[in-house]
Amino acid sequence: MTTLISTLLDAARKQARYRRTRAELARLPLDTRLDNDIYDIDETARRAIWG
Repeated sequence: MTTLISTLLDAARKQARYRRTRAELARLPLDTRLDNDIYDIDETARRAIWG
């Protein structure tokens, strides 16, 4: 039972980290994102959290 709970907590933490990371990337000015080769905010945030 504790394995299930820890798995669910880990998934919830990762989802929260994804939302925060995506929001931070969305706040960056467009020229900054393009200079850093960030064309797809969702994909970049997803790779940052889940690899």
